Order: sequence, then structure tokens, then C-alpha cells
Amino acid sequence: MAGQENASVPFSDPLWHKDKFHPYYKDSHQRLQVWMRNYIDTYIEPHAYEWETQGYVPDEAFQRHAKLGVLAASCYPLPKQHLDGVTLPAGIGLSEWDIFHYAIVIDEIARCGYLGVVWGINGGATVGNTPLSTKCTEHQKRKWLAPLLRGEQRHALAVTEPAAGSDVGGLQTTAVKSEDAKYWIVNGNKKWVTQGQFADWALVAARTGGAGNKGISTMMVDLRSEGITRRKMENSGVRSSGSAFVEFDDVKVPVENLIGQENEGFKVIMSTFNHERLWVGIIANRLGRVALCDSYNHALRRRTFGRPIMENQVIRAKFTKMAGLLEATSALTEAVIHMSEQAPLDALSTYSALVKYRAAHDLEKISREAQQVFGGLAYSRGGLGARVEQISRDVRVLVVSGGSEEILMDLVAKRSRGSSKI
Repeated sequence: MAGQENASVPFSDPLWHKDKFHPYYKDSHQRLQVWMRNYIDTYIEPHAYEWETQGYVPDEAFQRHAKLGVLAASCYPLPKQHLDGVTLPAGIGLSEWDIFHYAIVIDEIARCGYLGVVWGINGGATVGNTPLSTKCTEHQKRKWLAPLLRGEQRHALAVTEPAAGSDVGGLQTTAVKSEDAKYWIVNGNKKWVTQGQFADWALVAARTGGAGNKGISTMMVDLRSEGITRRKMENSGVRSSGSAFVEFDDVKVPVENLIGQENEGFKVIMSTFNHERLWVGIIANRLGRVALCDSYNHALRRRTFGRPIMENQVIRAKFTKMAGLLEATSALTEAVIHMSEQAPLDALSTYSALVKYRAAHDLEKISREAQQVFGGLAYSRGGLGARVEQISRDVRVLVVSGGSEEILMDLVAKRSRGSSKI
């Protein structure tokens, strides 16, 4: 099993796994980590390559994910009032559950090494839950949130467009009220909609007012509605994530499906992005550990000129560099996770952007070094280098999605400069 093989590889797990005096983790976190590792090693990791190759996660696996409470545990904030009988993994009680339990769940799922599976198995819950938990009325939560947590619905987040990505204020999809004021009439195109092929509902960002950020609203749209066309996207990686084009042609959306206030959807999206960027940071850091682990084991097995390649200093140095990147970013991520429940929105958006930029950027470097250790085995799909080869393609979406590297770097620089009065 993967967990057994990884146990002896230095830096293949976060430091807190061996440090009993870590400030953020208690016994319940240790218990959850052990439970999640067994779950992933038994039900997810052995099938991840197959699912990614076929382009979808089987419904049976998704339903098990929901039934065992992992789907609900993958949501932040945890919607404690709407679990409707769903129990959390490892017998963790609601009063014990905190954001570090959530981080452990995401981290362990990412150990499968296939980003498409990570996104596919959660059915859009991880990102789609945030606005539902924080911006919805009680009636809306009962309609969408509870069925999502039970695995009865799959959700998607539809923000990005062909001409609007990190610049959300530039989106062109429109929503205009019908003459009887009962519906929003939605027209436009969305792109790179994760789970868009399979989702039942999508949180859609559309222009309901003037130009820029202040004219945007968000609403829940039934993706089975008349006037909606979905097309599969063929990307370099994440095949099992259900990435899709979604076209809206005079789609009627009941006005009560508005999430939050009219023309204030930008705030809804930003709250989602803060969470998404932390989520990406956790995932990218774990994928880096997967790449380190697989290449480390290969360096012990692979022999050239009569000895294991691990006996070459230049190879050993690669693992030290990987470890340095991973542990520094892990410490930053944990610090921002800790502050995330109390920090003002502006401060959190700055630091979550920094986490996302740093973790994804590091993963690019680690992926390259791991491929160098594997040689041609991490250039061909399948086999010993399969996960490293997959990560080398999946990393590109982590660098771009949720805000491109360049835009996030500039966001951090501008806000830091403003706060320091330089």
C-alpha cells in the first residue's frame, strides 16, 4: 500500500505527523489522519490512475465518499446545522471539528497523486460549499446545501469565461430580469467549469448591473435547464474533474435563486477565492510530497554504473531542495489556516494569495526535479513514474486557476505596500 511504502521516506509527510508538540494539532487530528490514510489507501489510491484515464470518478466511489462523511468533511466552513444525519470521519464530534481537521482531509485525499480525482471525488462540494454556507438563506441551505452533503447533488462554480479569468470584473455573461420580474434571463459562456460535465447545479456569476466589480451577482442555476449546453473540455490534465464549457442561451432562473444581494456577487466570489487559494495550497504541497516520495523510492531502486543513483551527491541534493520548499510553504500555509477564522477579509485575501502562489510555484520546481530523477519513466504515462508524469501536467492548472501567479504576486505586492505605508 502507498502509505506503507511512504512511511520511511524523509519529508513525505508534514512535520506534525512526528511532532507531538505541534501547536495546531491535537489527538483528534491524529485520529482523523490515521482514518483518512486508511480510507485513501483502500478506496481511492489503488484506482486513481484508472479513474483519471477513463475521465471520471465512478458514482459508486462518490456515494461512498458521501456516506462515510468525507464529502461533508471536505467542506469549509463545515455546515454543522445542515448535516442531516451525516457523521464525520473517525468519529470526530461537531464540537471538536476545526479548520485543521478540514485541512487534514484535503491533504490526505491529495495523496492519491491525481488532481483530477481530488476534484472529481468531491463533486464540487469543496469550493461550492463556501457561498452556500455563508451567503444563503435558511431556505436556500435546505434546498442545496443538505443534498450536496448527502451526495444527492453535485455542484460547480461557474465564474471563468473565455475573456475573463483572474479579472472577475471583466466577465460578460449577463442576467436580466424578465418582464414579470419572476426570473433572471441568463446569457453567456463559461469555461473551465470544474464538474461542469456532471454537476446538477452551478453557482453562476453574471452581470446584473454596470461595468466592473459592482455590477456582478451570483445565482444558483439548474444545469439541466432548457437553454444550457455543456461540452467536455480536453485539457492537459485533470481529466476526471469533469471540466466543461457551459453555454447559457436565454436560461430562466427563478429570482429567489439569487445568492447574497443583487450586484454584490463580487464579495461572494472573493470569499470563495480565499478558501480556494488555501485549498490549492494544501493540495499543491501534498502533490509535491507525492513527487518527492515516488522519486526518492526510485532513486533507491534504480542502479546506474553498478550502484543506486541515490549514492550520487547531485541526486541527494535534489531531495534536500524539495524538502526545503515543502516545509517552508507548509509552515506558511498552517499559519494562514490558523488566522483564517479571525483575520479581516483584506488580510486573508493577501495571505491566501501568497500561499497559493508559493505552493503552486514550488510544485513546478519539485515536479521538474522528480522527473529528472525518474528520467524517461516520468515522461511516459503509466508505470513507475505515472504519478510524477501526471503531476507535471496537473501543476499547470494550479498555477493558473483561482488567480494566475502573476496577478496574485501583484495583489500581494500592492496590498503589502499599502499596509506598510512604503
